[in-house]
Formats: sequence, structure tokens, C-alpha cells
Amino acid sequence: MHQHLEPTKAHLQTLMALPADQPVAVLNLFQFNPTANYQPEDPEHGTDAANISGEEAYQRYGEIASKVIQDLGGRVAMSAAVDQILIGPEDADWHIAAIMFFPSRSAFMQMMADSDFQAASRHRKAALANHRMLHLDGSSFVS
Repeated sequence: MHQHLEPTKAHLQTLMALPADQPVAVLNLFQFNPTANYQPEDPEHGTDAANISGEEAYQRYGEIASKVIQDLGGRVAMSAAVDQILIGPEDADWHIAAIMFFPSRSAFMQMMADSDFQAASRHRKAALANHRMLHLDGSSFVS
């Protein structure tokens, strides 16, 4: 399975073209690295702080990302372990599925531009072997 950790330029162009004021739910599929894979430019690289599992690195990211999401009026709507893939490629090995809700697409874009979120993204990249993100109509998540 081909690795995906960042959006393509085409995906970002589509994101920017969609209505910014509409709510969005973000479905994520996460596959963790057995061991965190920090890069040489990361402060953790080569230190004891890098000797953790991918799941632990993702928890570091999640602590910061969830605060940014909440500050923008969003929330983690659900997060659960993947028990089985019933339909799809047999080589897919997703560990967690999660849905994050944002009150608007612009709130999602603000999260992406947030300096704390950007700094924490190194933990997400170290954590994940693969990632899929789908944007869904978020109107059914509005409370």
C-alpha cells in the first residue's frame, strides 16, 4: 500500500475552492509505525524521547491537536480501534478510525495554519506509517 502522510497540491486546491463556511467532518484512518520515526530535523531525533511507539508519538500530537480543534469550536466526534476491514484491500492495516468535527471548513484551515498545530505535526508524521483523510458533509454533526 502506498504511503500518504500529507495532502497533495491538488487536494489543497480543492479544499480552498469549497465553501469555507460549511461544517465539515473529517474521517481519518491511521496506521501506526511500530516505533516512532522522528526525522533528523526533529528535536526528538536521536534522543531517548524518540524511543517510543508510533501510537505514543500520536498521543503527543493528539494532546496539542485536540486543544487547537476545541479552541476553533470543533471536537473529536469519535475515535475507535479498527477491528476488521470487511471490504477493501487485504494489505490495508488500519489501527484507528476517527472523525473530527469542525464548525466550518475555514476552522479546519485555521487549524492547519496554527503554529502550535504545525509544530505538533512532527509527532503525527513520526507516528504514522500511513494515513487517509476524507472530508464529509458535517451538517449531521452540528449540535
